[in-house]
Amino acid sequence: MNPYNGIEAKKIQVGRMFDSIAPYYDKLNDLLSFSLHRYWRKRFIKRVTRKVPDTLLDIATGTGNIAISLGSKMKNTKIVGIDISNEMLNIAREKVISNALQNRVKLIYGDAETLPFDKLSFDAVTIVFGIRNFQNIPLALKETYETLKVDGELYIMEFSKPRNKIFGVIYRLYFLNILPMIGSIISKDDKAYKYLPQSVYEFDDNIEILDIMKDAGFKSCQMQSLSNGIAYIYTGIK
Repeated sequence: MNPYNGIEAKKIQVGRMFDSIAPYYDKLNDLLSFSLHRYWRKRFIKRVTRKVPDTLLDIATGTGNIAISLGSKMKNTKIVGIDISNEMLNIAREKVISNALQNRVKLIYGDAETLPFDKLSFDAVTIVFGIRNFQNIPLALKETYETLKVDGELYIMEFSKPRNKIFGVIYRLYFLNILPMIGSIISKDDKAYKYLPQSVYEFDDNIEILDIMKDAGFKSCQMQSLSNGIAYIYTGIK
């Protein structure tokens, strides 16, 4: 699904879309998720920090929440965050400075499908609420696999659709109708907050993340449900 049109490449449109909503992104996350994303993030961080990697790559780092949280927890880990939205990265850089993490967290512009790193560069890779926006998910995960060291770990967190029928109906009503309305009013972008929930439903219908991870070479692939299936954590080892 392209966020606006079928003419330009999805990645170009996604980058432009996130540039436009960057100033509102963090506040809207709190408002529209009822702060649930903070709980999910804590669960995710706890999972990643079971092992303390020397080097970690955070793909689709956005405003840097995951990279900063991990940098604050893991004092000896060097973290690189990469994203295709310069405006999101600008906000992330301000947050890195305010948290005094300049020596541990580096942020660069880049594309998940053509990672600008040597093979065997990182002990761990994280992708949080970004993989559904990739233009070519299999290619991105193959790039990720090559970038990881042997025995390196991949951690993904992404939205899904609740499997409980009653809860699913309520969630769908909110997610596809109320959320886009609130998001468009605050961000002044009436298309971005329609694309975001629609992309979740298309992603969940068509993408089998564990299968793609296995095809890319990952082993011991697992998934864990969060909040009745609103989101999932996926893990795999090189």
